[in-house]
Amino acid sequence: MAEGLRIDNLTIAFDRGRQEAISDLSLQVSPGEALGLVGESGSGKSLASRAALGLLPANAKVSGRITLGDRSLLDLSPGQLQAIRGSRIAMIFQDPMSSLNPVVRVGDAISQVIRSHETVSRGEARRRAIELMERVGIRSPAERATSYPHEFSGGMRQRIMIAMALAARPGMLLADEPTTALDVIVQAGILRLLDELRRNEGMGLLLVSHDLAVVASLCDHIAVMYAGQIVEEGRAGDVLFRPRMPYTVGLLASTQRSKSLRRLASIPGRPPAPGERPNHCRFADRCPLVTDTCRAGPIPMFDVGEGQRARCVRTDKVPSLGTDAFVRDPLAVDA
Repeated sequence: MAEGLRIDNLTIAFDRGRQEAISDLSLQVSPGEALGLVGESGSGKSLASRAALGLLPANAKVSGRITLGDRSLLDLSPGQLQAIRGSRIAMIFQDPMSSLNPVVRVGDAISQVIRSHETVSRGEARRRAIELMERVGIRSPAERATSYPHEFSGGMRQRIMIAMALAARPGMLLADEPTTALDVIVQAGILRLLDELRRNEGMGLLLVSHDLAVVASLCDHIAVMYAGQIVEEGRAGDVLFRPRMPYTVGLLASTQRSKSLRRLASIPGRPPAPGERPNHCRFADRCPLVTDTCRAGPIPMFDVGEGQRARCVRTDKVPSLGTDAFVRDPLAVDA
């Protein structure tokens, strides 16, 4: 049975708490829902997904609450976590070549996942592994089950990873940059597959990506991360077409060409690193709408209607902020 994933006030820090990688993060993925978690590299989005599986480094200092259904994942022992990984919550990692064992045939790898969670014979596990390979689009699955990972293309290896993630019938699927480094056609096929599986199985899906176009094609809701914080969240259509946080506008600008300058926009400056993050709006130094109020103290999330929220004191000005604000000198923008 599919279960929802809920993260409340999650904070993750390193260096004895001095470098905060994620700050007070909260999000929820309901059964059958697809939530996209987007942001620049280093924003903390992958770290958040790994926290749900208990895959953080030993030196991570964690506070907050993560629940899957009625179970608090942060309170489970390593053995208890191992028991639910795959069977109730599973993950597709970014690089299938480094995640798959190069000396294990792919059919055996999928069979091992099944047998680690269920008491079935080798023959039954093998039959189901071949069935899963066919389900994710591997041609001649009975023959290809005897192949090694290096004998598959990047897109086919990712399909093998998806088959492994589905092997124990989890109710929640986490996908960390599942289409990175794949060409556009292969990427589209993987996204269609994830969407079909999510809808047919009623699974919840948390899709971690830096690519808004990928998220837009698949997700019902979007949460945007910046420097370890959620800075905007809401229904996909609202966030993509009516953003209320300047950072979201900047991300959108970087995915389309400026008609006036005929080049991709980019947000000036860089995000503050853990340990350097200010006690006010973390986007202030890069924002074309910044005022003294933005630097006066921490900025909360504000409701802007229809379930959409943004971490900005000037949400009323954002709709008129054109994408060219991130192509030209930000100081030239009429705020």
